[in-house]
Amino acid sequence: MKVLRQNIYVHLDGISNSVLTKGLGHQDFDRYTVHRPKNLLLLGASEIEGEYEAHTGFRVIRGQEQVDRYFSNLNYNNRQEIKWLDFEEYDTLKRLTANEIAEILYLSHMKMQLRSPFFYKLQNNYAFFETEQEVMKVYYRNIDEFYQSLAKKITDKVLYQLNANRSIFSKRCTTINPLPYDIVKELKSLMQEGTVFEFSQVGLDEGEYRIPVHVVEDNLRKIESNQLFMEEKVGVLTYKHQKMAWHFTHIKNPIVF
Repeated sequence: MKVLRQNIYVHLDGISNSVLTKGLGHQDFDRYTVHRPKNLLLLGASEIEGEYEAHTGFRVIRGQEQVDRYFSNLNYNNRQEIKWLDFEEYDTLKRLTANEIAEILYLSHMKMQLRSPFFYKLQNNYAFFETEQEVMKVYYRNIDEFYQSLAKKITDKVLYQLNANRSIFSKRCTTINPLPYDIVKELKSLMQEGTVFEFSQVGLDEGEYRIPVHVVEDNLRKIESNQLFMEEKVGVLTYKHQKMAWHFTHIKNPIVF
């Protein structure tokens, strides 16, 4: 394996629509998310961005332009944690009850919901937490947003790996067809068990790029050790360069390495 940080770990909770990932970061959320947050309620106690909202005690980022600027200015090296909820209308913040604010505070501190991470008055589509670089937990109102983002991320990583060993004088690999998000969606049951997508291959092998898919326990630290080699390999996601096509092959009888 090249380096473990090249892998993508996904653990999906289908009940709460939350996804815990490693190998995806805030920049990826910003880059790949189609339905953009319009406003942000910043949950970090040490936040200095945006404006202070007296009723809730949180700072807010108002308007699409300011939200996009906030995302682009995030400094990962100096931030231990990034957390926010999005919301539709600024005036609704003043109508939040004390109990609702308490629920938001609980969600902020525990990164889990008391009842729901989605608040009727806020009409939020996301609850976002990044606890360290490229380790994040996101609640999605529409989980298809995640499938689409993951498909784009995998596509970009494969394109990078195909060109990783090429010199500046070599002809670069032509653009590849995007991974259809329906294929990612079909892996939902595997991702609910905790899945690692392994990107150890560099370049094409017999005209193909293969991504072994491992199912691991829901222990994030486990993928940062060689224990990954001992987990069940349950399938392979393959890109056939000549046909410009993707497919996933299940391994019927996984072997424990």
